[in-house]
Amino acid sequence: MQNFIISKSGVKVYKDYRDNVAIDKDNPVLRNKAQYPREKYNKGNVKGLSRFGSENSEDIKSWNLFRALQLNNEMGRYYKAIDVKDELETLLFWGLDVDTGKFDEDLKAALDKIEPPNLWTVQQTEPDVIILGKKTVIFNESKLGREGGLIDAWNRKDPFSNKHELYKKNAVGYFKKSFIDNFDVEGRRYYQLLRNYIVGVNYAERLDREFHLAALVTSENTARSGLSHKEEFNKFCNHLKNASSCHFLTWEEL
Repeated sequence: MQNFIISKSGVKVYKDYRDNVAIDKDNPVLRNKAQYPREKYNKGNVKGLSRFGSENSEDIKSWNLFRALQLNNEMGRYYKAIDVKDELETLLFWGLDVDTGKFDEDLKAALDKIEPPNLWTVQQTEPDVIILGKKTVIFNESKLGREGGLIDAWNRKDPFSNKHELYKKNAVGYFKKSFIDNFDVEGRRYYQLLRNYIVGVNYAERLDREFHLAALVTSENTARSGLSHKEEFNKFCNHLKNASSCHFLTWEEL
């Protein structure tokens, strides 16, 4: 009997998400996250299954990579790949300390400043992976998607609402004037990168550490814009007043 279902879109989804996990598959942080209602499919022949069971799950791909690097004391490979000199203290997955299961208090404070709970009533930003080093904070934004496909890498389809004004206000100190003047267009095009950058730099300042943003993508597909992921990411970084904290790498490199 097969332990997976092929969805109507042709994606393999494991009935038990743990069959998609390569390391520390019974970790409480992973188990609790997998049970969130928003992490379950709500239609089709995979209805009720965890999205963590998908072969295209960025969350599980990130877990398998970074948890293995952490437990095997090999995070130096990652630091070397993005040319950052530091030593790992701990990892946060979706803001949660992987060892204690607690949401990081300084991250929560940074989020509440930029995404006030009274405005962000559904869900605040959940960074994929945060690498806390002795000197640096790295927000790692992961992208996967189907091989050969055109994917919506980092954009937001819906128009901005009043609550996004805080992002625009916070962006002024870090982004060039041309980006701010065209914020409703460029901010939506790079929405996930924008959120990670603004939240990340505020978080790093609270910890008195240097901030870095890393985009981890696959070379097997491209952005829907027709550009490669690297080209798309570089265009975002060119909007920054200081782009030296931006790093790009692929799953295949690691």
